Amino acid sequence: MHLCRLMLCLLFSVQLIACQSQYVTTPNVATEAALVAESVDNGISTEIDIPYLSAFRNLRQAYNHCVAFSAGEHYVYTDNRLEEHLEQGTLMARTENGAFLHKMLVEGMSADKTRITLFLPAKFHFAQSRFKQDIQRALGQDKNCNTYEFAQS
Repeated sequence: MHLCRLMLCLLFSVQLIACQSQYVTTPNVATEAALVAESVDNGISTEIDIPYLSAFRNLRQAYNHCVAFSAGEHYVYTDNRLEEHLEQGTLMARTENGAFLHKMLVEGMSADKTRITLFLPAKFHFAQSRFKQDIQRALGQDKNCNTYEFAQS
């Protein structure tokens, strides 16, 4: 029984490390305003068929599980703000020095329709691929980052 638990813990931590170690800390910008002003396509946006609260929670879960990390001298932390009276939420990732890596705006358009807008630094490579990944995360369909263990938090 003890060996089974140990193997399960090792398997879980390898998956967690593999997911998070793929996240990089560059390019980044000094302020949130600069990130928005200098972002790829002035923000990449789409509408998805899911309530905004569900999209926000799914993204928060995914970012906490697959974006926030610490390794050696580097770490990335995620921050989020939910403003229910405005039916919107904001999620961000920053470096240890506070530079902004990305910002995701989640806006309720109707009961079951949400607009998500991703702001990435203009020098970010593969922005469309990253946006497609975040669409899956918002829908709760990223198998590596939207996991049941973290859904309850």
